[in-house]
Amino acid sequence: MLLYNQRDYDDGSAVPFRRMGYAGRVSYTYDNRYIGEFNFGYNGSENFAKGRRFGFFPSVAVGYLMSEEHFMQQFKHVLSKLKFRASWGLTGNDQLNGRRFAYLATIDTDGSYRWGINNDYNRSSRFEGEVAVNNLTWETVEKLNIGMELGLWSVLDFQIDWFKEQRRDIFMQRLNIPSAAGFRRTPWANFGKVDNKGIDMSLVYSHSINKDMFIGFRGTFTYSHNKIIEQDEPAGRIGTNRQRTGHRVNELFGLVAEGLFTEDDFTTDEQGKQVLKEGIPDHTFSSVRPGDIRYKDLNGDGAVNSMDETALGGTLDPEIVYGFGANVSYKNIDVNIFFQGNARTKRFIGGVSSFFLPGSQMGAMGNIFTNYDDRWTKENPRQDVFYPRLTYGVNQNNSQASTWWLRDMSMLRLRDIEIGYSFPKKWIEHVGLSNCRFYLKGSNLLNFSNFKLWDPELDTSNGARYPIMKSFSFGLDINF
Repeated sequence: MLLYNQRDYDDGSAVPFRRMGYAGRVSYTYDNRYIGEFNFGYNGSENFAKGRRFGFFPSVAVGYLMSEEHFMQQFKHVLSKLKFRASWGLTGNDQLNGRRFAYLATIDTDGSYRWGINNDYNRSSRFEGEVAVNNLTWETVEKLNIGMELGLWSVLDFQIDWFKEQRRDIFMQRLNIPSAAGFRRTPWANFGKVDNKGIDMSLVYSHSINKDMFIGFRGTFTYSHNKIIEQDEPAGRIGTNRQRTGHRVNELFGLVAEGLFTEDDFTTDEQGKQVLKEGIPDHTFSSVRPGDIRYKDLNGDGAVNSMDETALGGTLDPEIVYGFGANVSYKNIDVNIFFQGNARTKRFIGGVSSFFLPGSQMGAMGNIFTNYDDRWTKENPRQDVFYPRLTYGVNQNNSQASTWWLRDMSMLRLRDIEIGYSFPKKWIEHVGLSNCRFYLKGSNLLNFSNFKLWDPELDTSNGARYPIMKSFSFGLDINF
C-alpha cells in the first residue's frame, strides 16, 4: 500500500493549518507461521522551517506462530495457540504545546510605555515576544514491544506485552537561563527526554459447559512507569532534593511531615513568648504552636521552607489500571458483571486551604467538615488526628503540600452489573418475535478504597465536586 495525503484546514485563523506526506505498508505471511510487516510515514508539517518540515517515521513488526509448526500438532488439543511477536517503530509529534510557527520570532503589543512626573505621557509599546527556535524539529517517540499470545484448550486466551517508549526532543521552555540574559520571555527548545516502560496483560476465558450453561471471564492489567531522563531545571535546583530530573512526570513534591508539635517542643523566652527550643528547625511559613505540623529540614540549613520540598513517590496518574468481569448464562437467565480499578495513584488533599481547614474561612463547601472533631486540641493531643491545630483564618504552616495531606487514591469500582431473562421461543414465536429479553442493570453501585472522604475517582482535592452517580435501569430488548 502506498498513500499520499494532503490537508488544508481553515477555521478562520489568520493562516490555514496544512500538512502533507506519504505513508506505505508492506506485509507478508509465509505458511501461516511467519509474519512480517514494514510501515513508514514521511510527514510534513507547517510548524517547522524549510528544510526541517519533513520527518521519516518507520516501523517494523515480526511474528512467529509456533503452534502451527508440524511438531506442535500433537499438542494442538491443549496448546491451541502459541505466538511470539515483536515490533519497533518511530512516531512524530508536531503539536508543540499549542504553539504554531515557533521557528519564527514574535512581537508583542500589549500595554504601553509611560513617563513623566505623573506618568501622564504614554505611547503604545512594541517589544520582543517569543524568541525564534531556529533548530525546531519534531518530537519523536521510539517504541519497542515484545509480546506473546497463548491459547489453551481453545477456551483460554492469554496475552502479555512488554513495552518501552523513549520520547525525545520534547518541546519545553528553558528554565536554566538567568534573567540577566535579557529575555523578556524565556526561550523554548527541543530539550526534554522521558522513558516509559511497563507491561500489558489480558486474559479471556469462554466455555460452553453444556447446551444450557455458558461461562465467560475477561481481565486486563496494565502497569506503566515513566522517568524523566533530561529536562531543563534552574541551576539552584540541580543536585538537590528538589530536582525533578530522574523522577516521574508530574511526580508530587512536598514537605515531609514528622508529626505535630508538642508542648515539649517549646520554651518561653525573656519576653514571655512561646518559641521553639534550640535545635528544632525554624518553621518559616507562619508562627507555629503546639498542634501544628512539624516538617523535616531536609537540606539541614536550620530552617524549614520551600527548599525542603522533595519527591514523595506518587503521581495523580495511576501507574496501574486493571479491570475484570464475568458473564454467565444458564438456560434463559444471563448475568454480566464488570469491575474496574486503578492503583499507585496519590493526591494531596486540601486544595484551596480556606475551604478545607475548618475555621480558616466562615463558609465551607458541602459537608467535608463532618470529621472536624478529629483534630488536635490540648485535651486531645494525639498524633494520629486528621486535622492539626485549627485556627481562625488561614494557617500557612498547616496548609503546605506535605505527606500529612498525601493520600493513596487507589480504588476498585463495580462498574456494571446486569441480569437478564430471555423469554422462551415458544412464547414469542406466535406474535412474530425472534427474541425478547428483559433486563435489570446497575452502574457504579459499589466502590472499594481506603480513602473514604469522597469518591477517589473524582478530579478534586477538596471534595467540592458532584459525585459519580449510581444508576439503576431496566429495559426490554425486542427483535423481530
